[in-house]
Amino acid sequence: MNRFARTTSLAALALLALRCGPSATGGSGTQEPLADPAAGDAGTAAPADAGAAAVTDVAAASPAHRVEPIARPSGPDLTEAQQALVRGLNFMGASRWGEAAAAFEQATTLDPNYADAFLGLGQARGKLGDLVGARTALERAVELRPEYGPNHAELGEVLFDLEEWDAAERALRDAARLDSTDGLSLGRLGVLYRRSNRFDEAVAAYRQAIERLPDDPGLYNNLGVALRKLRRYDEAVEAHQHALTLEPENALFHFNLGVAFRGQGQEQLAIAEYRSAVRQDPTLADAYHDLGLLLANQGEDDAAIEALELYLELAPPDDGGLDEVRQRLSELRD
Repeated sequence: MNRFARTTSLAALALLALRCGPSATGGSGTQEPLADPAAGDAGTAAPADAGAAAVTDVAAASPAHRVEPIARPSGPDLTEAQQALVRGLNFMGASRWGEAAAAFEQATTLDPNYADAFLGLGQARGKLGDLVGARTALERAVELRPEYGPNHAELGEVLFDLEEWDAAERALRDAARLDSTDGLSLGRLGVLYRRSNRFDEAVAAYRQAIERLPDDPGLYNNLGVALRKLRRYDEAVEAHQHALTLEPENALFHFNLGVAFRGQGQEQLAIAEYRSAVRQDPTLADAYHDLGLLLANQGEDDAAIEALELYLELAPPDDGGLDEVRQRLSELRD
């Protein structure tokens, strides 16, 4: 995700469209396949696996705690290349990405060794969806200024989007090493590790990111997901609860806390969180699914039927759990 917004406040908790990780089992922002029936539920649909990571990866909500990556030249004696770079920055600030790319490209033509111009060009091309062109520009920025963390950070984001996993990992690691304030690259590493089933490394990366961005609720949420994958439910509950103290009205955070409570075997607490999730977001199909099945476990058949019917209305038509839920509804109605 090559984003100029790495240097400003990211859109609060926007979902990352990440159905692209190595060995990924599903994408954030979309529903993952429902889990196999849990122990004791054989033959019936089961709530989402308490270790699953459905609808969870969220963007950092906090500003990146580092300086702007491209220094804005000033003064009366700017070179032509510097003037072109200033134009590019102005266009970028107005989200005029095509004009920004053209201005930065002009700067690189005027001065082929202008690292900041290549960084800006890479960012603008990334915004235009030209990931290959962005990679070329950012690799040149790294070559010209290898000690500058933001060059590696932006390159790592583009490589992630290109699914060049090993190269992305190296670039993001370098970014975090070179810039001690860069928590976003560590958070991105956590996503990469989790989607590679390297859950211990994901936990470590998220914890390091939190040290740098301690007020970022998305990092605590993603940490909780990784801990659930390791069946470390007590720690997962703590992480998800911390996310909610920072953003109490986030439906996904309530849903994920509910999944962690279910991993602990605390069904009533899980039900309460699923209900909070659907109050905050009445379109969150996963929450209705798990809520309905847990209510059925508690013998609250009418409420279970209502929740599962809402799930059927909201779930995508290719969802793998539809038939099981229809069967469960049939049993509840009999």
